[in-house]
Amino acid sequence: MPTKSNTGAFDFSAMMAEWPKLPEWPAPTEWPMPAFSNWAFAEREDRIEAKAIASFQKVGKTMWSHAEKAFDDHMNFVSHRLHQDMECAKSLSQCAAPEETMATLQDFYSRMASEYQDHFEKQATLFRDSFSESAAVVEELNETAMESVNEMSKAAEESLEETKAALKPAQARRKPASAKP
Repeated sequence: MPTKSNTGAFDFSAMMAEWPKLPEWPAPTEWPMPAFSNWAFAEREDRIEAKAIASFQKVGKTMWSHAEKAFDDHMNFVSHRLHQDMECAKSLSQCAAPEETMATLQDFYSRMASEYQDHFEKQATLFRDSFSESAAVVEELNETAMESVNEMSKAAEESLEETKAALKPAQARRKPASAKP
């Protein structure tokens, strides 16, 4: 069983007490340690958390709605193409002359190429629209992240200022006692 007490990962006050006391450094007890109370950050955290969760939900909703549109369009296209393929096979079975067969196949392949091109253009348009909307949502998420950094920085500064203000009376009381004539 170890005899040394293990501190938590972020217990800086315990770590600072173990640091070497060099003459140019102030004693660890005089260092302004911010009082990071949960209440100093709570309201800001709640507001930022709500915005961040809403942004992530919007990202997911946007992604799934665009995926659904693209999948529905593609399935409609596949269904249409299968129907056209069956109609071509039926038309070919009714052809009596080679010229008629060639004309049927030429018409089928030209319509097929045109439909594939139209489908590709439609899918590319859906992708561009999805990308544009997703980029706007990601920009909103980025703004939320920047706002959260600013808010947390302000909270940390306020907490540090409160700690410094609380230490001033204690330091003022110590100075007369330690002052040399």
